Amino acid sequence: MKNIKKVKNKEADSFYLRNFKYFNENFLDEKIVNLIKNNNLRAENLLEIGCVNGYKLNQYSKLLKSKKSYGVDLSKKSIRDGKRKYKNLKLLNISSLQINRIKIKFDLIICGFFLYQLDRELIFNQFDLIFNKIKEKGFLLIIDFDPLFKHTNKDFNAKDLMSYKMSYDNFLVESGLFEIVSKIKYKTNSKDKRKFKSDQISLTLFRKINFQNSYPENI
Repeated sequence: MKNIKKVKNKEADSFYLRNFKYFNENFLDEKIVNLIKNNNLRAENLLEIGCVNGYKLNQYSKLLKSKKSYGVDLSKKSIRDGKRKYKNLKLLNISSLQINRIKIKFDLIICGFFLYQLDRELIFNQFDLIFNKIKEKGFLLIIDFDPLFKHTNKDFNAKDLMSYKMSYDNFLVESGLFEIVSKIKYKTNSKDKRKFKSDQISLTLFRKINFQNSYPENI
């Protein structure tokens, strides 16, 4: 649990302060807007994990016509700022591994670019929590690195943290619990000039399915 312990307090707030200007821009990635519109997504109950101060969650909520919009983030400063700005959101200063504290289930859960910071021994627990918080036939949107093969780098902004980069497609689809609905893959404009680095990111929309129907019988 090295990463989650280190990022929990001061580091989480420093991430927020370092990107404060960006977080407050009234901007939402056109790729995400198109994904939501092209798939006719609606989400009465919405959760974003890694919501920062809720600046994107606020816009997701409007696009998806959500009645209840929750966001969780490790940074106390970001959550405090978000509560001041977005009275319509329910923002919680908890980790991604504490979402079981929220008592409702969701039509859509968005993993907002945090999975690469999660220690790998926690990944099964994380997706178990996510699976149990999504309604039947609900959706999961993962925004994260999507390299050709899994690997580790030291975090570009915090050298004492590690980045764990992998594709989650096979991991989730082969479980029989999710199917891929839509996928958009693109490159980042990274300032990291190391010879070996991942610059591939994807927006992948999954639907929760009944695993009993996803396994053919008697083959």
